[in-house]
Amino acid sequence: MPKALSILAALTLPAAALAQSTVTLDDFSLDDLTDTAPAQAAPQAKPDSEMRDCLMDQASCASAEFGNAADFTLDDVYNLGVIDRSQQQRIAAANPDPAPLPSIDLEVLFAYNSDDLTPQAMAKLSTLATALGDPRLAGSQLLFIGHTDAVGSAPYNTDLSQRRAQAVANYVQATMQLSSSRIEAVGVGFSRLKNTIDPTSAQNRRVQLVLVPGA
Repeated sequence: MPKALSILAALTLPAAALAQSTVTLDDFSLDDLTDTAPAQAAPQAKPDSEMRDCLMDQASCASAEFGNAADFTLDDVYNLGVIDRSQQQRIAAANPDPAPLPSIDLEVLFAYNSDDLTPQAMAKLSTLATALGDPRLAGSQLLFIGHTDAVGSAPYNTDLSQRRAQAVANYVQATMQLSSSRIEAVGVGFSRLKNTIDPTSAQNRRVQLVLVPGA
């Protein structure tokens, strides 16, 4: 190729390449910008709201902690000695629905072989007290039921679960300034495991709240 033509080609090729790579406004789409925008995170439910909602509708509770609580009926509460026969009859007359009572599980932390509440446990129970302030939950008796895993003897675990349930009840009673007639605590040891596949699972070490309707 003559030298003059070589120079001309060198000058014109970049221009042609530039023309082929020219970007116009027609190449952009608002839909493309929308698709690449970061998704907004769904708002998280407040802990007290989640507790309240699970108490009011356990069947729809999606919380791994608060949901799947053991069922307790009015007859169960009577058999635990929390109410007497006349109370049971009055409550049943006012609330003929035999469905399980409103309930949630609480993973309350304790030191090993202790019924002393940890600071984390106190914070969680303060949140529970806020949830129980909802007017729709007013008037019920608060029954705290202590559960353990299956490590150790039945008498030992029943006693430990009773002491822990009582510690929770005492803290909530003081926080909410409730009458002693509105709050009760019992321990059932490992008789109602939450995780039956693994009886030693930490899921079984919990304190359950059951709302008993007022007579």
